[in-house]
Amino acid sequence: MLVLIVSAVFSATILLIFKILNSKPKPPIIGMYQQAGKFYWLKFTFMYLILVTKKWIKILKRRLSVELGKSGDGNIHVHNDDVALENVQPLGDYTMAVDGVYFNGASKGGSALTCGVTRRQHGRCDAFMLLKVEGKELMLSPKLPDSYLEQKDDEAGGYSAEGIRIEKLVPMRSWRIQYNGDMRLTSDPEKTVKVELSLTWSTAFAPFNYEEISPLSMAKDVAREPWSADFFKNLKKNRQTHYEQIGEVVGTVNIDGTTHQLKMPCVRDHNSSEHRDWNNIHRYVYHFIHLENGDCVAVGAASQPLTVSHLTIGYYGRKSEQTVKPIRSSSFKLYEHGENQTLPRDYGFSFNIGGQTCHVQVSVKDETTFFMGKNREAKFYERWCSYKVNDMNGWGSSEWYYNNVNAGK
Repeated sequence: MLVLIVSAVFSATILLIFKILNSKPKPPIIGMYQQAGKFYWLKFTFMYLILVTKKWIKILKRRLSVELGKSGDGNIHVHNDDVALENVQPLGDYTMAVDGVYFNGASKGGSALTCGVTRRQHGRCDAFMLLKVEGKELMLSPKLPDSYLEQKDDEAGGYSAEGIRIEKLVPMRSWRIQYNGDMRLTSDPEKTVKVELSLTWSTAFAPFNYEEISPLSMAKDVAREPWSADFFKNLKKNRQTHYEQIGEVVGTVNIDGTTHQLKMPCVRDHNSSEHRDWNNIHRYVYHFIHLENGDCVAVGAASQPLTVSHLTIGYYGRKSEQTVKPIRSSSFKLYEHGENQTLPRDYGFSFNIGGQTCHVQVSVKDETTFFMGKNREAKFYERWCSYKVNDMNGWGSSEWYYNNVNAGK
Protein backbone atom coordinates (compact mmCIF):
# COMPACT_ATOMS: atom_id res chain seq x y z
CA MET A 1 0.00 0.00 0.00
CA LEU A 2 2.80 2.38 0.95
CA VAL A 3 4.56 1.60 -2.34
CA LEU A 4 1.39 2.48 -4.27
CA ILE A 5 1.01 5.80 -2.42
CA VAL A 6 4.68 6.75 -2.98
CA SER A 7 4.38 5.79 -6.63
CA ALA A 8 1.23 7.87 -7.07
CA VAL A 9 2.78 10.91 -5.37
CA PHE A 10 5.94 10.57 -7.47
CA SER A 11 3.93 10.31 -10.68
CA ALA A 12 1.79 13.32 -9.77
CA THR A 13 4.91 15.32 -8.95
CA ILE A 14 6.51 14.47 -12.30
CA LEU A 15 3.31 15.44 -14.12
CA LEU A 16 3.10 18.73 -12.23
CA ILE A 17 6.74 19.59 -13.00
CA PHE A 18 6.20 18.69 -16.66
CA LYS A 19 3.08 20.86 -16.79
CA ILE A 20 4.86 23.82 -15.19
CA LEU A 21 7.88 23.56 -17.51
CA ASN A 22 5.68 23.42 -20.59
CA SER A 23 3.17 26.09 -19.57
CA LYS A 24 3.03 29.20 -21.72
CA PRO A 25 3.80 32.54 -20.05
CA LYS A 26 0.81 34.77 -19.35
CA PRO A 27 0.89 38.01 -21.34
CA PRO A 28 1.16 41.30 -19.39
CA ILE A 29 -2.18 42.83 -18.48
CA ILE A 30 -2.98 45.49 -21.13
CA GLY A 31 0.57 44.99 -22.35
CA MET A 32 2.09 46.62 -19.27
CA TYR A 33 1.57 44.80 -15.97
CA GLN A 34 3.39 41.48 -15.64
CA GLN A 35 1.66 38.34 -14.36
CA ALA A 36 3.09 35.43 -12.38
CA GLY A 37 5.01 32.95 -14.56
CA LYS A 38 5.87 29.29 -14.19
CA PHE A 39 8.81 29.93 -11.84
CA TYR A 40 6.93 32.49 -9.77
CA TRP A 41 7.00 30.61 -6.45
CA LEU A 42 10.67 29.70 -6.80
CA LYS A 43 11.54 33.34 -7.58
CA PHE A 44 9.31 34.57 -4.76
CA THR A 45 10.98 32.28 -2.20
CA PHE A 46 14.46 33.31 -3.32
CA MET A 47 13.66 37.02 -3.27
CA TYR A 48 11.82 36.83 0.05
CA LEU A 49 14.82 35.19 1.75
CA ILE A 50 17.16 37.83 0.28
CA LEU A 51 14.97 40.73 1.43
CA VAL A 52 14.45 39.34 4.95
CA THR A 53 18.19 38.77 5.30
CA LYS A 54 18.97 42.34 4.18
CA LYS A 55 16.36 43.69 6.58
CA TRP A 56 17.87 41.91 9.59
CA ILE A 57 21.42 42.86 8.63
CA LYS A 58 20.37 46.52 8.60
CA ILE A 59 18.55 46.20 11.95
CA LEU A 60 21.55 44.50 13.57
CA LYS A 61 23.98 47.11 12.20
CA ARG A 62 21.88 49.94 13.62
CA ARG A 63 21.56 48.23 16.99
CA LEU A 64 25.29 47.52 17.10
CA SER A 65 26.18 51.16 16.48
CA VAL A 66 23.88 52.13 19.37
CA GLU A 67 25.36 49.50 21.70
CA LEU A 68 28.89 50.68 20.87
CA GLY A 69 27.92 54.26 21.65
CA LYS A 70 28.48 55.43 18.08
CA SER A 71 24.92 56.63 17.54
CA GLY A 72 21.74 57.81 19.22
CA ASP A 73 19.10 55.17 19.86
CA GLY A 74 16.77 56.35 17.12
CA ASN A 75 14.01 57.13 19.64
CA ILE A 76 14.92 59.88 22.11
CA HIS A 77 18.03 60.70 20.10
CA VAL A 78 18.08 60.55 16.30
CA HIS A 79 20.19 57.73 14.88
CA ASN A 80 23.35 58.89 13.11
CA ASP A 81 22.31 57.16 9.88
CA ASP A 82 19.10 59.20 9.87
CA VAL A 83 20.94 62.46 10.59
CA ALA A 84 23.02 61.92 7.44
CA LEU A 85 19.89 61.29 5.37
CA GLU A 86 18.47 64.68 6.33
CA ASN A 87 21.28 66.67 4.72
CA VAL A 88 21.00 68.22 1.27
CA GLN A 89 22.26 65.35 -0.87
CA PRO A 90 25.02 65.95 -3.45
CA LEU A 91 24.02 65.52 -7.09
CA GLY A 92 27.53 64.57 -8.16
CA ASP A 93 28.23 64.27 -11.88
CA TYR A 94 25.08 62.32 -12.63
CA THR A 95 23.05 64.01 -15.38
CA MET A 96 19.68 62.75 -14.09
CA ALA A 97 20.38 63.08 -10.36
CA VAL A 98 17.69 64.51 -8.07
CA ASP A 99 17.30 65.51 -4.44
CA GLY A 100 13.91 66.69 -3.26
CA VAL A 101 11.67 67.38 -0.29
CA TYR A 102 7.88 67.32 -0.37
CA PHE A 103 5.04 68.03 2.08
CA ASN A 104 1.42 66.92 1.84
CA GLY A 105 -1.05 67.96 4.54
CA ALA A 106 -4.78 68.46 4.98
CA SER A 107 -7.13 69.41 7.81
CA LYS A 108 -10.59 68.07 8.52
CA GLY A 109 -11.98 71.57 7.96
CA GLY A 110 -10.65 71.84 4.40
CA SER A 111 -7.27 73.54 4.69
CA ALA A 112 -4.52 71.87 2.66
CA LEU A 113 -0.87 72.27 1.73
CA THR A 114 1.02 70.45 -1.00
CA CYS A 115 4.48 71.74 -1.86
CA GLY A 116 7.89 70.55 -2.85
CA VAL A 117 11.28 71.44 -4.26
CA THR A 118 13.28 68.84 -6.19
CA ARG A 119 16.82 69.90 -7.07
CA ARG A 120 18.39 68.93 -10.38
CA GLN A 121 21.67 69.74 -12.09
CA HIS A 122 22.76 73.28 -13.06
CA GLY A 123 20.35 75.07 -10.73
CA ARG A 124 17.23 73.60 -12.29
CA CYS A 125 14.44 72.28 -10.10
CA ASP A 126 10.82 71.22 -9.99
CA ALA A 127 9.11 73.43 -7.39
CA PHE A 128 5.50 74.26 -6.64
CA MET A 129 2.96 75.07 -3.94
CA LEU A 130 -0.78 74.35 -3.69
CA LEU A 131 -2.52 76.04 -0.75
CA LYS A 132 -6.06 75.95 0.61
CA VAL A 133 -7.29 77.85 3.64
CA GLU A 134 -10.56 76.76 5.23
CA GLY A 135 -13.43 78.56 3.51
CA LYS A 136 -11.18 79.84 0.69
CA GLU A 137 -10.51 78.55 -2.78
CA LEU A 138 -7.37 76.74 -3.94
CA MET A 139 -4.34 78.94 -4.59
CA LEU A 140 -1.45 78.02 -6.91
CA SER A 141 2.16 79.18 -7.11
CA PRO A 142 2.39 81.51 -10.13
CA LYS A 143 4.17 79.26 -12.67
CA LEU A 144 1.73 76.35 -12.30
CA PRO A 145 0.70 74.23 -14.14
CA ASP A 146 4.43 74.22 -14.95
CA SER A 147 6.86 73.61 -12.10
CA TYR A 148 10.22 73.50 -13.93
CA LEU A 149 12.14 76.48 -12.53
CA GLU A 150 15.65 77.89 -12.28
CA GLN A 151 17.13 78.72 -8.89
CA LYS A 152 18.76 82.07 -8.26
CA ASP A 153 22.32 82.23 -6.98
CA ASP A 154 21.20 82.64 -3.36
CA GLU A 155 18.82 79.67 -3.71
CA ALA A 156 21.27 77.19 -5.25
CA GLY A 157 22.29 74.28 -3.06
CA GLY A 158 19.10 74.37 -1.00
CA TYR A 159 15.40 73.64 -1.25
CA SER A 160 14.39 77.11 -2.43
CA ALA A 161 12.89 78.58 -5.60
CA GLU A 162 10.52 81.39 -6.64
CA GLY A 163 9.55 82.42 -3.10
CA ILE A 164 9.43 78.87 -1.67
CA ARG A 165 11.99 78.13 1.03
CA ILE A 166 12.17 74.81 2.86
CA GLU A 167 14.87 74.16 5.44
CA LYS A 168 15.76 71.64 8.11
CA LEU A 169 15.66 72.76 11.74
CA VAL A 170 16.28 69.53 13.68
CA PRO A 171 16.99 66.28 11.77
CA MET A 172 13.97 63.95 11.72
CA ARG A 173 12.17 66.28 14.13
CA SER A 174 11.30 69.64 12.55
CA TRP A 175 11.47 71.62 9.30
CA ARG A 176 10.43 75.14 8.30
CA ILE A 177 8.29 75.95 5.24
CA GLN A 178 8.11 79.55 4.02
CA TYR A 179 6.60 81.32 1.06
CA ASN A 180 6.61 84.96 0.08
CA GLY A 181 5.08 85.98 -3.22
CA ASP A 182 2.02 86.00 -5.40
CA MET A 183 -0.34 83.06 -5.84
CA ARG A 184 -3.04 82.59 -8.46
CA LEU A 185 -6.68 81.78 -7.79
CA THR A 186 -8.19 78.75 -9.52
CA SER A 187 -11.46 80.57 -10.22
CA ASP A 188 -9.67 83.40 -12.04
CA PRO A 189 -6.13 82.51 -13.21
CA GLU A 190 -5.47 86.13 -14.13
CA LYS A 191 -6.05 87.27 -10.55
CA THR A 192 -3.32 86.99 -7.93
CA VAL A 193 -3.14 87.48 -4.18
CA LYS A 194 -0.13 88.35 -2.04
CA VAL A 195 0.77 85.45 0.24
CA GLU A 196 3.21 85.24 3.14
CA LEU A 197 3.39 81.82 4.74
CA SER A 198 5.44 80.58 7.68
CA LEU A 199 4.91 77.03 8.94
CA THR A 200 6.80 74.65 11.17
CA TRP A 201 6.53 70.93 10.53
CA SER A 202 7.30 68.67 13.50
CA THR A 203 6.94 65.03 14.45
CA ALA A 204 7.43 62.35 17.09
CA PHE A 205 7.11 59.50 14.56
CA ALA A 206 10.11 57.58 13.27
CA PRO A 207 10.67 57.84 9.50
CA PHE A 208 9.45 55.12 7.16
CA ASN A 209 12.27 54.24 4.78
CA TYR A 210 11.12 52.63 1.54
CA GLU A 211 13.79 49.98 2.02
CA GLU A 212 11.42 48.84 4.80
CA ILE A 213 8.63 47.90 2.38
CA SER A 214 7.20 44.55 3.46
CA PRO A 215 9.55 41.78 2.21
CA LEU A 216 6.46 39.66 1.55
CA SER A 217 4.86 42.31 -0.67
CA MET A 218 8.11 43.26 -2.43
CA ALA A 219 9.04 39.63 -3.13
CA LYS A 220 5.64 38.99 -4.72
CA ASP A 221 5.90 42.05 -6.96
CA VAL A 222 9.49 41.38 -8.07
CA ALA A 223 8.82 37.66 -8.67
CA ARG A 224 6.18 38.52 -11.29
CA GLU A 225 8.77 40.22 -13.48
CA PRO A 226 10.85 38.47 -16.19
CA TRP A 227 14.35 38.17 -14.72
CA SER A 228 17.49 38.85 -16.71
CA ALA A 229 20.89 40.52 -16.29
CA ASP A 230 19.40 43.77 -17.64
CA PHE A 231 16.52 43.55 -15.16
CA PHE A 232 18.88 43.53 -12.18
CA LYS A 233 21.07 46.23 -13.73
CA ASN A 234 18.02 48.46 -14.04
CA LEU A 235 17.03 47.74 -10.42
CA LYS A 236 20.46 48.96 -9.32
CA LYS A 237 20.54 51.95 -11.69
CA ASN A 238 17.13 53.24 -10.62
CA ARG A 239 17.66 52.71 -6.90
CA GLN A 240 16.73 55.72 -4.78
CA THR A 241 16.88 56.83 -1.17
CA HIS A 242 13.30 57.57 -0.18
CA TYR A 243 11.70 57.99 3.21
CA GLU A 244 8.58 59.63 4.61
CA GLN A 245 7.53 60.84 8.03
CA ILE A 246 4.13 61.51 9.57
CA GLY A 247 3.90 64.86 11.36
CA GLU A 248 2.01 68.13 11.70
CA VAL A 249 2.39 71.65 10.35
CA VAL A 250 1.48 74.70 12.43
CA GLY A 251 1.82 78.37 11.60
CA THR A 252 0.29 81.32 9.82
CA VAL A 253 -0.51 82.45 6.31
CA ASN A 254 -1.22 86.07 5.43
CA ILE A 255 -3.38 86.58 2.33
CA ASP A 256 -3.67 90.16 1.10
CA GLY A 257 -3.17 91.48 4.64
CA THR A 258 -5.45 89.02 6.46
CA THR A 259 -3.75 86.47 8.71
CA HIS A 260 -5.05 82.91 9.05
CA GLN A 261 -3.91 80.20 11.46
CA LEU A 262 -3.03 76.84 9.96
CA LYS A 263 -2.73 73.49 11.74
CA MET A 264 -3.00 70.13 10.01
CA PRO A 265 -1.50 66.63 9.90
CA CYS A 266 1.16 66.49 7.22
CA VAL A 267 3.44 63.87 5.67
CA ARG A 268 7.00 64.84 4.79
CA ASP A 269 8.92 63.13 1.99
CA HIS A 270 12.64 63.21 1.15
CA ASN A 271 14.00 61.36 -1.84
CA SER A 272 17.24 61.38 -3.79
CA SER A 273 18.60 59.33 -6.66
CA GLU A 274 21.47 59.30 -9.12
CA HIS A 275 18.99 58.64 -11.93
CA ARG A 276 15.42 59.95 -12.10
CA ASP A 277 13.92 59.88 -15.56
CA TRP A 278 10.18 60.55 -15.63
CA ASN A 279 9.95 58.78 -18.98
CA ASN A 280 10.80 55.48 -17.26
CA ILE A 281 7.87 55.72 -14.81
CA HIS A 282 4.55 54.66 -16.29
CA ARG A 283 2.18 55.55 -13.44
CA TYR A 284 1.65 55.78 -9.75
CA VAL A 285 -1.24 56.49 -7.38
CA TYR A 286 -0.72 57.37 -3.74
CA HIS A 287 -3.35 58.05 -1.07
CA PHE A 288 -2.64 60.14 2.06
CA ILE A 289 -5.31 59.37 4.66
CA HIS A 290 -5.69 61.13 8.04
CA LEU A 291 -8.14 59.44 10.40
CA GLU A 292 -10.19 60.93 13.24
CA ASN A 293 -8.25 58.95 15.86
CA GLY A 294 -4.95 60.50 14.71
CA ASP A 295 -3.76 57.51 12.67
CA CYS A 296 -2.27 58.13 9.22
CA VAL A 297 -2.20 55.85 6.19
CA ALA A 298 -0.19 56.18 3.00
CA VAL A 299 -1.05 53.51 0.45
CA GLY A 300 -0.96 53.03 -3.30
CA ALA A 301 0.89 51.45 -6.19
CA ALA A 302 3.59 52.39 -8.69
CA SER A 303 4.56 51.13 -12.12
CA GLN A 304 8.07 51.41 -13.51
CA PRO A 305 8.23 48.82 -16.32
CA LEU A 306 12.05 48.77 -16.45
CA THR A 307 12.06 47.43 -12.88
CA VAL A 308 8.72 46.50 -11.31
CA SER A 309 5.55 46.91 -13.36
CA HIS A 310 3.24 46.91 -10.33
CA LEU A 311 4.66 47.68 -6.89
CA THR A 312 2.46 47.96 -3.78
CA ILE A 313 3.68 50.78 -1.52
CA GLY A 314 2.68 52.35 1.77
CA TYR A 315 2.51 52.20 5.54
CA TYR A 316 0.15 52.64 8.50
CA GLY A 317 1.07 55.04 11.32
CA ARG A 318 -0.71 54.33 14.60
CA LYS A 319 -0.76 57.43 16.84
CA SER A 320 -1.53 55.60 20.12
CA GLU A 321 1.60 53.46 19.74
CA GLN A 322 3.78 55.87 17.75
CA THR A 323 4.49 52.99 15.36
CA VAL A 324 4.71 52.80 11.58
CA LYS A 325 4.11 49.45 9.88
CA PRO A 326 4.43 48.61 6.17
CA ILE A 327 1.44 47.66 4.06
CA ARG A 328 1.70 43.90 3.40
CA SER A 329 -0.81 43.66 0.56
CA SER A 330 -3.44 45.73 -1.22
CA SER A 331 -6.30 45.11 -3.63
CA PHE A 332 -5.61 48.44 -5.37
CA LYS A 333 -4.51 47.63 -8.93
CA LEU A 334 -3.42 50.40 -11.26
CA TYR A 335 -4.94 48.77 -14.34
CA GLU A 336 -8.37 48.84 -12.65
CA HIS A 337 -8.26 52.56 -11.83
CA GLY A 338 -7.83 55.34 -14.38
CA GLU A 339 -5.39 53.67 -16.75
CA ASN A 340 -6.53 55.98 -19.59
CA GLN A 341 -6.68 59.08 -17.35
CA THR A 342 -10.39 58.68 -16.72
CA LEU A 343 -10.01 58.99 -12.97
CA PRO A 344 -12.69 57.57 -10.66
CA ARG A 345 -14.29 59.91 -8.14
CA ASP A 346 -15.88 57.28 -5.91
CA TYR A 347 -14.13 53.95 -5.45
CA GLY A 348 -12.80 51.54 -2.87
CA PHE A 349 -10.07 49.03 -2.11
CA SER A 350 -8.59 47.15 0.84
CA PHE A 351 -5.15 46.65 2.34
CA ASN A 352 -3.55 44.47 4.98
CA ILE A 353 -1.01 45.45 7.64
CA GLY A 354 -0.50 42.01 9.10
CA GLY A 355 -3.35 40.54 11.09
CA GLN A 356 -5.70 43.37 10.14
CA THR A 357 -7.54 44.07 6.91
CA CYS A 358 -8.73 47.62 6.28
CA HIS A 359 -11.42 48.53 3.76
CA VAL A 360 -11.13 52.00 2.23
CA GLN A 361 -13.84 54.13 0.64
CA VAL A 362 -12.74 57.21 -1.32
CA SER A 363 -14.78 60.22 -2.42
CA VAL A 364 -13.01 62.96 -4.38
CA LYS A 365 -14.02 66.54 -3.52
CA ASP A 366 -11.60 68.72 -5.53
CA GLU A 367 -8.62 68.36 -7.84
CA THR A 368 -6.09 70.20 -9.96
CA THR A 369 -3.42 69.20 -12.47
CA PHE A 370 0.18 70.27 -13.02
CA PHE A 371 3.37 69.12 -14.72
CA MET A 372 6.98 68.40 -13.89
CA GLY A 373 9.98 68.32 -16.17
CA LYS A 374 11.36 70.73 -18.75
CA ASN A 375 9.10 69.29 -21.44
CA ARG A 376 6.19 68.38 -19.16
CA GLU A 377 7.29 64.76 -19.04
CA ALA A 378 5.27 64.13 -15.88
CA LYS A 379 1.59 64.92 -15.35
CA PHE A 380 0.05 65.00 -11.88
CA TYR A 381 -3.53 65.06 -10.67
CA GLU A 382 -3.60 66.32 -7.08
CA ARG A 383 -6.96 65.38 -5.52
CA TRP A 384 -8.50 66.18 -2.13
CA CYS A 385 -10.74 63.46 -0.74
CA SER A 386 -12.89 62.28 2.10
CA TYR A 387 -12.09 58.76 3.28
CA LYS A 388 -13.60 56.01 5.35
CA VAL A 389 -11.37 53.21 6.63
CA ASN A 390 -13.51 50.43 8.09
CA ASP A 391 -15.82 52.46 10.37
CA MET A 392 -13.44 55.41 10.86
CA ASN A 393 -13.92 58.69 8.97
CA GLY A 394 -10.94 60.45 7.50
CA TRP A 395 -9.73 63.06 5.04
CA GLY A 396 -6.67 63.83 2.99
CA SER A 397 -5.50 63.69 -0.61
CA SER A 398 -4.38 61.42 -3.39
CA GLU A 399 -1.78 61.93 -6.08
CA TRP A 400 -2.11 60.36 -9.53
CA TYR A 401 0.97 60.47 -11.75
CA TYR A 402 1.04 59.70 -15.47
CA ASN A 403 3.89 59.51 -17.93
CA ASN A 404 2.95 62.41 -20.20
CA VAL A 405 3.57 60.72 -23.53
CA ASN A 406 2.23 63.76 -25.38
CA ALA A 407 4.73 66.04 -23.68
CA GLY A 408 4.15 69.72 -24.11
CA LYS A 409 0.50 69.33 -25.12
